[in-house]
Amino acid sequence: MVFKNCVTAKSLLLALALSLLACPPLLAEDSEKNDEEDVTVVEEMVVTATRTETPLEETTKSVEVVGKEEMEDRQQYYMPELLDSLPGVYLRRTGGMGQWSVVNIRGAGSQYTQFQYNGLPMRDIADTQGSFQYFIEDMYAGSNVDRIEVLKGTNSVLYGSQAMGGVINVMPEKWDSGLKAEARAEIGANKTLLSNGRLAYGQEKFYIDLNPMYQTTDGETYGGDYGYGYRNTGMTFSSGVKAFENASLEFTGMFTDSDLDMGASPKIDENGKLVPQRAYDDQWRESKLDQMGLIWNHSVTQIWDYSLKGSHTETERHYYWSKTDGHNSNYDGEADYMEMQHNLYLADWVTLTLGADYEKQEYKGEEPRNIYANDYSRVHFNETWDVWDLFAQTQFAFLDRTLFFNLGGRYNNPEEFDDKTLWEVSAAYLLDATGTKFHAHAGTGYRTPSLYEVYGGYLWDGNLVTVGNPDLKPEESTGCEFGIDQSFFDGKVKAGATIYYTEFEDQIGFDSTIYKYENTSESDAHGVETYINLRPFRELKIDLAYTYADLDGETRLPRHKFDLVASYYPTDRVTISCDVDYQHDKTVEISGVEVEENYDPIVNLAVTFRPFEHMEVFSRIHNLFDTDYTEGGYVMPDFTFTGGVKFYY
Repeated sequence: MVFKNCVTAKSLLLALALSLLACPPLLAEDSEKNDEEDVTVVEEMVVTATRTETPLEETTKSVEVVGKEEMEDRQQYYMPELLDSLPGVYLRRTGGMGQWSVVNIRGAGSQYTQFQYNGLPMRDIADTQGSFQYFIEDMYAGSNVDRIEVLKGTNSVLYGSQAMGGVINVMPEKWDSGLKAEARAEIGANKTLLSNGRLAYGQEKFYIDLNPMYQTTDGETYGGDYGYGYRNTGMTFSSGVKAFENASLEFTGMFTDSDLDMGASPKIDENGKLVPQRAYDDQWRESKLDQMGLIWNHSVTQIWDYSLKGSHTETERHYYWSKTDGHNSNYDGEADYMEMQHNLYLADWVTLTLGADYEKQEYKGEEPRNIYANDYSRVHFNETWDVWDLFAQTQFAFLDRTLFFNLGGRYNNPEEFDDKTLWEVSAAYLLDATGTKFHAHAGTGYRTPSLYEVYGGYLWDGNLVTVGNPDLKPEESTGCEFGIDQSFFDGKVKAGATIYYTEFEDQIGFDSTIYKYENTSESDAHGVETYINLRPFRELKIDLAYTYADLDGETRLPRHKFDLVASYYPTDRVTISCDVDYQHDKTVEISGVEVEENYDPIVNLAVTFRPFEHMEVFSRIHNLFDTDYTEGGYVMPDFTFTGGVKFYY
């Protein structure tokens, strides 16, 4: 059966690639005209890899970029699904739209991935392990998202705790001139509506950008009596003013407010068959995320600039276990974050970065005192602490900017734990004559325990059950990678492969025998990431990715992961985009039974038509061939069709 699935996957991928390659350009005369046009090549820049603006070609670490063009080609505004096609990035879900989702990098848990918006960390301090996992399902892109940068591997030196697996930085468009407006609406079955808009205006000295969003659905039933309903209202906003010729002040923020119907987990019945998840009619979750931030940038001289950042983040997760007043549990968190960074351009070949950051975290919980005695009075939990760090990085460029060498270090001083010093070193070498790039990175990482892991607890029969452990030690890791990127045919074909290895020590997990969090395990994750990008002509682009991952016994993620994304532009008015996902060798435990999750390729299709200059009509098909498949035992939606329209100016 496994062999049959592999053959099916390979055949489908090969057939799709060949069929797209066989599609001719518009017309012969159009092709000749395009070939005669002058093409201006814009060097792609990234920020997340070094905390300074750096050409992608000169980066020394593994960093991926998903741009606005791909989001629009695929008509995909749910950001985690965009990222899932990247090598080494995994999306796990428990159902359709709005259901619990988690993104991790290279198999590291979600608590090891740091999410950022506009360079400011997004936190859920009330999460049991300090991750952002309960807000992943709300990550729908605003119309002003410019790109998403994904930094892979151990990166605690530059980004502190929770960056042991990597960093995902959502970066909006900024400082646009003139007026921009957009309205987009997409509808589908189960009363599904996805909508977003934009209103932005800017001049030389200022800009303002507002991006409202709204998503709603009655949800899939998966054979049950009730649907998994979901509603999310959100907005991202930013504005800026240039106080001086060489200085600017920006205000940035985001807001989400969502309701989500909950249900029972899947199980195995007495006949060994899977019973899918079932939604309840009286249990739901309400969540809110608010983040506001200020960013001050000042270029003092040609050799010195600095930035000051500050943000306040609040999260709320309220779980309603029945319709009885007071029968709910609340998990609220707050984080105040401040950061200072100085960049010194000492010479053309050396840049020194020095910085410091500070964060105050607060966890606030509420539980009913004793539901079994009909006592719904509230019991409150409140804990807080702070942490500050120092970090430094030196970037070197030698041999006419073909050899790059970076050194970095961080000193971490959390209030409740021993201080820690980290290091990293990375390098890259470019062979311009052959279009070859070698890159390597090694470093150490850490994650301090969350407030819940140290102080957490809950009430049972009116008694406090403490699961936190004040004796926990921070988790540590050591990671390394080595990769090669190769360009062919003047950049029309690019390919690469990266080998990585990460070792985790003092990992924190919940020990069910003593009902406490403990430093219980050590593990490692290693694997290979490969990709091929094809641009045979202007009307076609194909991206292929394959990831092999060995996660030291972790089987919930696939050992083999294939992704294909192809976009075809037969005319200026039409875009056809197809993405194919295939996973192999994945096992999940349900009701004490191990179930192997191997499934045929999942194919999604998007078609966009532009009948007029400022209008798009589009349709999307999820699971084109109506494949039955599960994620962690949770049944995923079958064939789904949506369509919509977008107006923009």
